[in-house]
Amino acid sequence: MLDFIPVIDAHCHIFPDKIAEKSKESVRDFYELPMYTSGTVSHLQAERSQMIKIHNQNYKIIRQLICSPAVVPKQTHSINEFISDCVNSDSGFAGFGTIHPENENFQEILSGFRDKNLIGLKVHSDFQQFNIDEPNMYPVYQEAETLNLPVLFHMGDRKLDYSHPRRLAKLLGDMPRLTAVAAHMGGYSHWNEALAVLKPSENLFFDISSTLQFIDGGLLMKFIQKFGETQFFFGSDFPMWSPAKELETLIDFKYPENLLYKLIYQNYADFLKAQGVS
Repeated sequence: MLDFIPVIDAHCHIFPDKIAEKSKESVRDFYELPMYTSGTVSHLQAERSQMIKIHNQNYKIIRQLICSPAVVPKQTHSINEFISDCVNSDSGFAGFGTIHPENENFQEILSGFRDKNLIGLKVHSDFQQFNIDEPNMYPVYQEAETLNLPVLFHMGDRKLDYSHPRRLAKLLGDMPRLTAVAAHMGGYSHWNEALAVLKPSENLFFDISSTLQFIDGGLLMKFIQKFGETQFFFGSDFPMWSPAKELETLIDFKYPENLLYKLIYQNYADFLKAQGVS
């Protein structure tokens, strides 16, 4: 029997050591927010090795979802190889691959994901500078749907409109069978709009990364009541935020134990199982 409550962190970014500090500075400047750390593989692994004690209860992160977006087309191959290597060398990682809108061979790239043990696609339309609902991205999403690859969408920005919740609502209206994970509770800094325009679906999930520092437990509960308690995943958005502090913030919302367990562990464990990850 475990002497801790297991946690899965469903949203983490990592970078090769040689560019980790530069990547940290770029993300910091883009969001105008302080960064927890630089996002090296070893630091993320260290987050998984520690016991987290909150209110006399032990918690431990046992698995982390890792991803990184290709900001320019030529980065796609190297990023996917990097994420794949990390996943294949550490069973505590699960990985989503990347694609850039200008990768004309997107079908070939996506069809190779499973061989690389990449279980989904991450897109970051603010960094990659495209609208989520751009028609030229539909073939990419359709290919992901055909290959049973869930798509993790970065959602929301204070200054840009690429990832506004209404764009995801439009896309999912057109492609209701696409398995989508709306990061940042459906829209960083646009949570009320996300709550209003997104429609419940068994194929729509949310992670709550880069959210908990800016909302209260009542708003998250409204989302849970609308979309269902099985559709939400804890995530830290490492290296922006400390996973332990994000977990403590969620615990301080004082949700019932069975709901908290679903949010921090069971929901994503079930999601991973559906992708063939034990």
